[in-house]
Amino acid sequence: MKAGLSIISCLLALVVAAASALAHPALGTIANVSVKEGPDGPFVEVIVTHDALAYALNDTSTRITDPQMYALLDGPRADLGAALQDGRERFQAGFKVFADGEPLELELVQSPTLDLIDQWKADNPSERLPVKLEFIARTNLPTGTRAISVRAPAVLDQVILGVARLGRETSYLPVEPGETSPEFDVSWVTRSPAGEQADAAEGSPANQAESNAKAHTASEPGVLAIAWRYIVLGYEHIMPEGTDHELFILGLFLLNSRFRDLIWQTTTFTLAHTCTLTLATLGLVHIPSGVVEPIIAATIAFIAIENLFVTKIHPWRPAVAFLFGLAHGLGFASGLLSIGLPPHQLATGIVAFNVGVEGGHLTIIVLAFLTLGWFRGEKWYRSRIAVPLSVVIALIALYWFVQRLV
Repeated sequence: MKAGLSIISCLLALVVAAASALAHPALGTIANVSVKEGPDGPFVEVIVTHDALAYALNDTSTRITDPQMYALLDGPRADLGAALQDGRERFQAGFKVFADGEPLELELVQSPTLDLIDQWKADNPSERLPVKLEFIARTNLPTGTRAISVRAPAVLDQVILGVARLGRETSYLPVEPGETSPEFDVSWVTRSPAGEQADAAEGSPANQAESNAKAHTASEPGVLAIAWRYIVLGYEHIMPEGTDHELFILGLFLLNSRFRDLIWQTTTFTLAHTCTLTLATLGLVHIPSGVVEPIIAATIAFIAIENLFVTKIHPWRPAVAFLFGLAHGLGFASGLLSIGLPPHQLATGIVAFNVGVEGGHLTIIVLAFLTLGWFRGEKWYRSRIAVPLSVVIALIALYWFVQRLV
Protein backbone atom coordinates (compact mmCIF):
# COMPACT_ATOMS: atom_id res chain seq x y z
CA MET A 1 0.00 0.00 0.00
CA LYS A 2 2.70 2.45 1.04
CA ALA A 3 4.85 1.55 -1.95
CA GLY A 4 1.89 2.14 -4.21
CA LEU A 5 1.30 5.53 -2.69
CA SER A 6 4.94 6.43 -3.16
CA ILE A 7 4.65 5.57 -6.85
CA ILE A 8 1.47 7.67 -7.14
CA SER A 9 3.26 10.55 -5.47
CA CYS A 10 6.20 10.29 -7.86
CA LEU A 11 3.89 10.11 -10.85
CA LEU A 12 2.05 13.19 -9.70
CA ALA A 13 5.36 14.96 -9.32
CA LEU A 14 6.38 13.98 -12.83
CA VAL A 15 3.07 15.21 -14.22
CA VAL A 16 3.52 18.54 -12.48
CA ALA A 17 7.09 18.78 -13.76
CA ALA A 18 6.03 17.99 -17.32
CA ALA A 19 3.24 20.53 -17.17
CA SER A 20 5.75 23.12 -16.04
CA ALA A 21 7.93 23.05 -19.15
CA LEU A 22 6.57 26.46 -20.16
CA ALA A 23 8.58 29.09 -18.32
CA HIS A 24 8.07 32.26 -20.36
CA PRO A 25 4.92 34.30 -19.64
CA ALA A 26 2.32 33.34 -22.24
CA LEU A 27 1.16 36.19 -24.45
CA GLY A 28 -2.55 36.47 -25.13
CA THR A 29 -3.60 37.43 -28.66
CA ILE A 30 -5.32 40.79 -29.09
CA ALA A 31 -7.27 41.61 -32.26
CA ASN A 32 -8.34 45.24 -32.66
CA VAL A 33 -10.86 45.66 -35.49
CA SER A 34 -11.70 49.24 -36.51
CA VAL A 35 -14.41 50.35 -38.95
CA LYS A 36 -13.26 53.62 -40.54
CA GLU A 37 -14.21 56.04 -43.29
CA GLY A 38 -11.77 56.29 -46.21
CA PRO A 39 -11.64 58.16 -49.53
CA ASP A 40 -13.19 55.11 -51.23
CA GLY A 41 -15.80 54.51 -48.56
CA PRO A 42 -15.84 52.60 -45.27
CA PHE A 43 -13.16 50.00 -44.62
CA VAL A 44 -12.04 47.62 -41.87
CA GLU A 45 -8.56 47.71 -40.36
CA VAL A 46 -7.39 44.70 -38.34
CA ILE A 47 -4.38 44.81 -35.99
CA VAL A 48 -3.54 41.45 -34.38
CA THR A 49 -0.90 41.56 -31.64
CA HIS A 50 0.41 38.06 -31.00
CA ASP A 51 3.29 35.81 -29.97
CA ALA A 52 5.22 35.94 -33.24
CA LEU A 53 7.54 33.00 -32.59
CA ALA A 54 4.80 30.68 -31.32
CA TYR A 55 2.68 31.48 -34.37
CA ALA A 56 5.64 31.03 -36.71
CA LEU A 57 6.10 27.56 -35.18
CA ASN A 58 2.36 26.92 -35.67
CA ASP A 59 1.73 26.49 -31.95
CA THR A 60 0.04 28.45 -29.14
CA SER A 61 1.77 30.71 -26.67
CA THR A 62 0.51 28.54 -23.80
CA ARG A 63 1.98 25.31 -25.20
CA ILE A 64 5.21 26.37 -26.83
CA THR A 65 8.41 25.95 -24.82
CA ASP A 66 11.36 28.27 -24.38
CA PRO A 67 13.88 25.90 -26.05
CA GLN A 68 11.68 25.71 -29.16
CA MET A 69 11.44 29.49 -29.38
CA TYR A 70 15.11 30.13 -28.71
CA ALA A 71 16.07 27.51 -31.29
CA LEU A 72 14.13 29.48 -33.89
CA LEU A 73 15.10 32.93 -32.64
CA ASP A 74 18.83 32.24 -32.40
CA GLY A 75 19.09 29.66 -35.19
CA PRO A 76 19.78 30.20 -38.91
CA ARG A 77 18.12 33.36 -40.22
CA ALA A 78 16.93 31.48 -43.28
CA ASP A 79 14.92 29.11 -41.07
CA LEU A 80 13.42 32.00 -39.11
CA GLY A 81 12.55 33.87 -42.31
CA ALA A 82 10.88 30.77 -43.78
CA ALA A 83 8.86 30.23 -40.60
CA LEU A 84 7.71 33.86 -40.58
CA GLN A 85 6.70 33.63 -44.24
CA ASP A 86 4.76 30.44 -43.54
CA GLY A 87 3.00 32.24 -40.68
CA ARG A 88 2.12 35.13 -42.99
CA GLU A 89 0.54 32.77 -45.51
CA ARG A 90 -1.38 30.89 -42.81
CA PHE A 91 -2.68 34.15 -41.36
CA GLN A 92 -3.79 35.46 -44.75
CA ALA A 93 -5.63 32.22 -45.42
CA GLY A 94 -7.03 31.68 -41.93
CA PHE A 95 -8.01 35.09 -40.52
CA LYS A 96 -11.49 36.03 -41.69
CA VAL A 97 -13.65 39.15 -41.59
CA PHE A 98 -17.28 38.55 -42.56
CA ALA A 99 -19.77 41.11 -43.88
CA ASP A 100 -23.31 39.82 -43.27
CA GLY A 101 -21.85 36.31 -43.11
CA GLU A 102 -19.84 36.57 -46.35
CA PRO A 103 -16.00 36.50 -46.12
CA LEU A 104 -14.13 39.57 -47.31
CA GLU A 105 -10.76 39.51 -49.03
CA LEU A 106 -8.13 40.91 -46.68
CA GLU A 107 -5.07 42.82 -47.86
CA LEU A 108 -2.18 42.03 -45.48
CA VAL A 109 -0.14 45.22 -45.17
CA GLN A 110 2.22 44.21 -42.35
CA SER A 111 3.42 40.97 -40.80
CA PRO A 112 6.39 39.87 -38.66
CA THR A 113 9.66 40.01 -40.62
CA LEU A 114 13.33 39.44 -39.87
CA ASP A 115 13.82 43.20 -39.56
CA LEU A 116 10.97 43.51 -37.06
CA ILE A 117 12.38 40.59 -35.06
CA ASP A 118 15.78 42.33 -35.01
CA GLN A 119 14.11 45.54 -33.85
CA TRP A 120 12.29 43.67 -31.08
CA LYS A 121 15.56 42.13 -29.87
CA ALA A 122 17.22 45.54 -29.85
CA ASP A 123 14.32 47.20 -28.00
CA ASN A 124 13.90 44.37 -25.47
CA PRO A 125 17.39 43.12 -24.53
CA SER A 126 16.28 41.88 -21.10
CA GLU A 127 12.88 40.51 -22.12
CA ARG A 128 13.43 38.38 -25.19
CA LEU A 129 10.34 36.17 -24.85
CA PRO A 130 7.61 36.30 -25.87
CA VAL A 131 8.21 38.30 -29.07
CA LYS A 132 5.20 40.62 -29.37
CA LEU A 133 4.56 41.68 -32.97
CA GLU A 134 1.60 42.55 -35.20
CA PHE A 135 -0.29 41.50 -38.29
CA ILE A 136 -2.06 44.46 -39.92
CA ALA A 137 -4.69 43.91 -42.62
CA ARG A 138 -7.38 45.99 -44.33
CA THR A 139 -10.46 45.41 -46.46
CA ASN A 140 -13.20 47.58 -47.91
CA LEU A 141 -16.75 47.18 -46.61
CA PRO A 142 -19.50 46.71 -49.22
CA THR A 143 -22.12 49.44 -49.24
CA GLY A 144 -25.13 48.44 -47.20
CA THR A 145 -23.31 45.96 -44.95
CA ARG A 146 -25.38 45.52 -41.81
CA ALA A 147 -22.99 43.61 -39.53
CA ILE A 148 -19.45 42.28 -39.37
CA SER A 149 -17.92 39.35 -37.51
CA VAL A 150 -14.39 37.97 -37.17
CA ARG A 151 -12.72 34.56 -36.93
CA ALA A 152 -9.05 34.08 -36.05
CA PRO A 153 -7.02 30.91 -36.68
CA ALA A 154 -7.35 28.51 -33.75
CA VAL A 155 -3.56 28.42 -33.30
CA LEU A 156 -3.74 32.02 -32.05
CA ASP A 157 -5.57 30.55 -29.06
CA GLN A 158 -8.07 32.65 -27.15
CA VAL A 159 -8.35 36.15 -28.59
CA ILE A 160 -9.36 39.39 -26.89
CA LEU A 161 -11.37 41.04 -29.65
CA GLY A 162 -11.86 44.81 -29.72
CA VAL A 163 -14.33 46.30 -32.22
CA ALA A 164 -14.25 50.08 -32.79
CA ARG A 165 -17.02 51.68 -34.85
CA LEU A 166 -17.67 55.32 -35.66
CA GLY A 167 -19.85 56.96 -33.04
CA ARG A 168 -19.74 54.09 -30.53
CA GLU A 169 -17.63 52.97 -27.61
CA THR A 170 -15.14 50.24 -28.44
CA SER A 171 -16.46 46.82 -27.45
CA TYR A 172 -14.13 44.15 -26.08
CA LEU A 173 -14.81 40.48 -25.46
CA PRO A 174 -12.85 37.22 -25.30
CA VAL A 175 -13.33 34.86 -28.26
CA GLU A 176 -12.54 31.15 -28.02
CA PRO A 177 -9.90 29.57 -30.34
CA GLY A 178 -11.27 29.29 -33.88
CA GLU A 179 -14.67 30.72 -32.87
CA THR A 180 -16.51 33.13 -35.17
CA SER A 181 -17.29 36.20 -33.07
CA PRO A 182 -20.79 37.57 -32.55
CA GLU A 183 -21.90 40.07 -35.19
CA PHE A 184 -21.37 43.79 -34.65
CA ASP A 185 -23.72 46.26 -36.30
CA VAL A 186 -22.15 48.72 -38.80
CA SER A 187 -25.27 49.66 -40.79
CA TRP A 188 -25.09 53.36 -40.00
CA VAL A 189 -21.47 53.49 -41.29
CA THR A 190 -22.03 51.66 -44.58
CA ARG A 191 -25.37 53.23 -45.48
CA SER A 192 -25.33 54.61 -49.04
CA PRO A 193 -26.24 58.26 -49.83
CA ALA A 194 -29.04 56.98 -52.08
CA GLY A 195 -30.52 55.07 -49.17
CA GLU A 196 -30.42 58.12 -46.94
CA GLN A 197 -32.12 60.23 -49.64
CA ALA A 198 -34.81 57.59 -50.07
CA ASP A 199 -35.53 57.61 -46.36
CA ALA A 200 -35.75 61.38 -46.38
CA ALA A 201 -38.16 61.31 -49.36
CA GLU A 202 -40.37 58.84 -47.50
CA GLY A 203 -40.47 61.11 -44.49
CA SER A 204 -38.19 58.97 -42.35
CA PRO A 205 -36.83 60.65 -39.24
CA ALA A 206 -33.35 62.10 -39.37
CA ASN A 207 -32.09 59.45 -36.99
CA GLN A 208 -33.36 56.56 -39.15
CA ALA A 209 -29.87 55.17 -39.55
CA GLU A 210 -29.47 54.90 -35.79
CA SER A 211 -32.92 53.36 -35.47
CA ASN A 212 -31.95 50.72 -38.03
CA ALA A 213 -28.71 50.10 -36.12
CA LYS A 214 -30.64 49.43 -32.91
CA ALA A 215 -32.85 46.99 -34.78
CA HIS A 216 -29.84 44.91 -35.76
CA THR A 217 -27.97 44.76 -32.45
CA ALA A 218 -29.83 41.74 -31.08
CA SER A 219 -26.96 39.44 -32.06
CA GLU A 220 -24.38 41.60 -30.27
CA PRO A 221 -23.42 40.28 -26.82
CA GLY A 222 -25.01 42.11 -23.90
CA VAL A 223 -23.46 42.83 -20.50
CA LEU A 224 -24.23 39.36 -19.12
CA ALA A 225 -22.86 37.61 -22.20
CA ILE A 226 -19.66 39.67 -22.06
CA ALA A 227 -19.33 39.03 -18.32
CA TRP A 228 -19.69 35.29 -18.88
CA ARG A 229 -16.92 35.36 -21.49
CA TYR A 230 -14.61 37.11 -19.02
CA ILE A 231 -15.49 34.54 -16.35
CA VAL A 232 -14.50 31.78 -18.77
CA LEU A 233 -11.30 33.69 -19.62
CA GLY A 234 -10.44 33.97 -15.92
CA TYR A 235 -11.17 30.29 -15.31
CA GLU A 236 -9.05 29.19 -18.28
CA HIS A 237 -6.31 31.52 -17.03
CA ILE A 238 -6.08 29.04 -14.14
CA MET A 239 -7.39 25.77 -15.63
CA PRO A 240 -5.55 24.62 -17.69
CA GLU A 241 -3.23 27.51 -18.58
CA GLY A 242 -2.14 28.75 -15.15
CA THR A 243 0.70 26.40 -14.23
CA ASP A 244 2.11 28.99 -11.82
CA HIS A 245 -1.27 29.26 -10.06
CA GLU A 246 -1.66 25.49 -9.98
CA LEU A 247 1.75 25.00 -8.35
CA PHE A 248 1.12 27.80 -5.87
CA ILE A 249 -2.28 26.45 -4.77
CA LEU A 250 -0.88 22.90 -4.58
CA GLY A 251 1.95 24.23 -2.40
CA LEU A 252 -0.60 25.81 -0.06
CA PHE A 253 -2.62 22.59 0.00
CA LEU A 254 0.33 20.36 0.95
CA LEU A 255 0.72 22.11 4.33
CA ASN A 256 -2.85 23.16 5.12
CA SER A 257 -4.76 20.77 7.32
CA ARG A 258 -8.10 22.56 7.15
CA PHE A 259 -10.24 23.34 4.13
CA ARG A 260 -11.29 26.68 5.64
CA ASP A 261 -7.69 27.90 5.94
CA LEU A 262 -6.96 26.96 2.35
CA ILE A 263 -10.02 28.79 1.06
CA TRP A 264 -9.07 31.88 3.06
CA GLN A 265 -5.56 31.96 1.59
CA THR A 266 -6.71 31.50 -2.00
CA THR A 267 -9.38 34.18 -1.53
CA THR A 268 -6.70 36.52 -0.16
CA PHE A 269 -4.74 35.85 -3.33
CA THR A 270 -7.75 36.66 -5.54
CA LEU A 271 -8.46 39.92 -3.67
CA ALA A 272 -4.86 41.04 -4.16
CA HIS A 273 -5.03 39.98 -7.83
CA THR A 274 -8.13 42.16 -8.24
CA CYS A 275 -6.47 45.19 -6.60
CA THR A 276 -3.37 45.32 -8.78
CA LEU A 277 -5.25 44.30 -11.91
CA THR A 278 -7.57 47.26 -11.39
CA LEU A 279 -4.83 49.75 -10.52
CA ALA A 280 -2.60 48.70 -13.41
CA THR A 281 -5.45 48.70 -15.93
CA LEU A 282 -6.33 52.24 -14.83
CA GLY A 283 -2.70 53.20 -15.42
CA LEU A 284 -2.04 54.00 -11.74
CA VAL A 285 0.63 51.32 -11.28
CA HIS A 286 3.15 49.93 -13.73
CA ILE A 287 5.95 47.46 -13.02
CA PRO A 288 7.82 45.80 -15.92
CA SER A 289 7.12 42.11 -16.46
CA GLY A 290 10.87 41.53 -16.16
CA VAL A 291 10.45 42.36 -12.46
CA VAL A 292 6.99 40.83 -11.91
CA GLU A 293 7.64 37.38 -13.41
CA PRO A 294 10.65 36.53 -11.17
CA ILE A 295 8.63 37.66 -8.13
CA ILE A 296 5.85 35.24 -9.09
CA ALA A 297 8.36 32.40 -9.34
CA ALA A 298 9.95 33.40 -6.01
CA THR A 299 6.62 33.27 -4.13
CA ILE A 300 5.97 29.75 -5.44
CA ALA A 301 9.46 28.66 -4.38
CA PHE A 302 9.01 30.23 -0.94
CA ILE A 303 5.80 28.29 -0.26
CA ALA A 304 7.30 25.00 -1.45
CA ILE A 305 10.56 25.40 0.50
CA GLU A 306 8.68 26.41 3.64
CA ASN A 307 6.72 23.16 3.36
CA LEU A 308 10.00 21.27 3.82
CA PHE A 309 10.82 22.86 7.19
CA VAL A 310 7.51 23.57 8.94
CA THR A 311 4.56 21.40 9.89
CA LYS A 312 1.97 24.06 10.69
CA ILE A 313 0.65 27.27 9.18
CA HIS A 314 2.46 30.46 10.18
CA PRO A 315 0.86 33.94 10.15
CA TRP A 316 2.88 35.03 7.12
CA ARG A 317 1.28 32.46 4.81
CA PRO A 318 -1.72 34.68 3.92
CA ALA A 319 0.75 37.55 3.41
CA VAL A 320 2.70 35.49 0.87
CA ALA A 321 -0.58 34.59 -0.86
CA PHE A 322 -1.41 38.30 -0.97
CA LEU A 323 2.03 39.14 -2.43
CA PHE A 324 1.61 36.48 -5.10
CA GLY A 325 -1.79 37.92 -5.95
CA LEU A 326 -0.37 41.43 -6.24
CA ALA A 327 2.41 40.25 -8.55
CA HIS A 328 0.18 38.15 -10.75
CA GLY A 329 -2.42 40.90 -11.05
CA LEU A 330 0.31 43.13 -12.45
CA GLY A 331 1.38 40.38 -14.83
CA PHE A 332 -2.04 39.94 -16.38
CA ALA A 333 -2.78 43.67 -16.42
CA SER A 334 -0.23 44.15 -19.22
CA GLY A 335 -2.64 42.36 -21.53
CA LEU A 336 -5.62 44.49 -20.52
CA LEU A 337 -3.53 47.65 -20.76
CA SER A 338 -2.50 46.85 -24.30
CA ILE A 339 -6.13 46.61 -25.43
CA GLY A 340 -7.22 49.64 -23.41
CA LEU A 341 -10.55 48.53 -21.95
CA PRO A 342 -12.99 51.47 -22.09
CA PRO A 343 -14.47 52.72 -18.78
CA HIS A 344 -17.92 51.28 -19.45
CA GLN A 345 -16.47 47.75 -19.67
CA LEU A 346 -13.70 48.01 -17.10
CA ALA A 347 -15.71 46.92 -14.05
CA THR A 348 -17.46 44.12 -15.94
CA GLY A 349 -14.21 42.71 -17.32
CA ILE A 350 -12.18 42.86 -14.11
CA VAL A 351 -14.87 41.57 -11.73
CA ALA A 352 -15.96 38.76 -14.06
CA PHE A 353 -12.37 37.77 -14.81
CA ASN A 354 -11.55 37.44 -11.11
CA VAL A 355 -14.71 35.42 -10.49
CA GLY A 356 -13.35 32.98 -13.07
CA VAL A 357 -9.91 33.03 -11.39
CA GLU A 358 -11.46 32.12 -8.03
CA GLY A 359 -13.44 29.36 -9.71
CA GLY A 360 -10.20 27.97 -11.10
CA HIS A 361 -8.60 28.05 -7.67
CA LEU A 362 -11.55 26.19 -6.14
CA THR A 363 -11.26 23.57 -8.87
CA ILE A 364 -7.59 22.99 -8.04
CA ILE A 365 -8.44 22.67 -4.34
CA VAL A 366 -11.22 20.18 -5.02
CA LEU A 367 -8.99 18.10 -7.32
CA ALA A 368 -6.21 18.13 -4.72
CA PHE A 369 -8.58 16.91 -2.00
CA LEU A 370 -9.99 14.22 -4.28
CA THR A 371 -6.56 12.85 -5.23
CA LEU A 372 -4.45 13.47 -2.10
CA GLY A 373 -6.85 14.51 0.64
CA TRP A 374 -7.71 10.93 1.55
CA PHE A 375 -4.19 10.37 2.89
CA ARG A 376 -3.70 13.58 4.88
CA GLY A 377 -4.35 11.82 8.19
CA GLU A 378 -1.78 9.11 7.57
CA LYS A 379 1.55 9.24 9.39
CA TRP A 380 3.46 8.83 6.13
CA TYR A 381 1.60 11.61 4.29
CA ARG A 382 4.31 14.20 4.91
CA SER A 383 7.32 12.02 4.06
CA ARG A 384 5.82 10.26 1.03
CA ILE A 385 3.59 12.95 -0.51
CA ALA A 386 3.93 16.47 0.93
CA VAL A 387 7.73 16.65 0.98
CA PRO A 388 8.43 15.02 -2.44
CA LEU A 389 5.84 17.17 -4.19
CA SER A 390 7.11 20.30 -2.44
CA VAL A 391 10.64 19.52 -3.63
CA VAL A 392 9.45 19.22 -7.22
CA ILE A 393 7.47 22.49 -6.96
CA ALA A 394 10.47 24.28 -5.44
CA LEU A 395 12.83 23.08 -8.18
CA ILE A 396 10.45 24.18 -10.93
CA ALA A 397 9.91 27.59 -9.32
CA LEU A 398 13.63 28.17 -8.78
CA TYR A 399 14.31 27.19 -12.39
CA TRP A 400 11.69 29.74 -13.49
CA PHE A 401 13.18 32.37 -11.18
CA VAL A 402 16.67 32.01 -12.62
CA GLN A 403 15.44 31.79 -16.19
CA ARG A 404 13.30 34.91 -15.86
CA LEU A 405 16.20 36.87 -14.45
CA VAL A 406 18.50 35.98 -17.36
